[in-house]
Amino acid sequence: MRKLIIICALTAIACPQARALQDDDLADVALSTDTAKADYTPEDEETQGYIQESEEDLSGFVQDYVKKDSSLKGAFLLEDPASGKVLKLALEAAPKKSADGLNNTKVLEAVFKDSAGKKYTVLFHIQSAGFGGIDIFRIELKKEPKPGQKDKPKKK
Repeated sequence: MRKLIIICALTAIACPQARALQDDDLADVALSTDTAKADYTPEDEETQGYIQESEEDLSGFVQDYVKKDSSLKGAFLLEDPASGKVLKLALEAAPKKSADGLNNTKVLEAVFKDSAGKKYTVLFHIQSAGFGGIDIFRIELKKEPKPGQKDKPKKK
């Protein structure tokens, strides 16, 4: 009896396929390249989440974004919609405070300078992203009022 147990143990060690039967369907990992589909569409959400970061965090986020973009491209590039030219800008003054935008977004103003020394105000529009993150969804030049023009009151 002992010899039979020893022979079985040695056979099991020598032949790993004999130890267990494998089901090919269960052993393979199922991988999919399809995107996850929710039971609802984003349009079904009534409002976006609120941005709860402090002013310093938002300012740091914008500064990091500008720093990384500048290191990749050599300068912070932004198109001037009025002239159609691409401006090569460097950060002059980081944003200190944010203003509330539409649909629970925040708008931060940063001052940039081009190589000729002309200053531009750039608006960074920030919204909440999934899992408590934030995202810059629009960057634009602030429209400067022309000299001699007064701001018209907005109609409600």
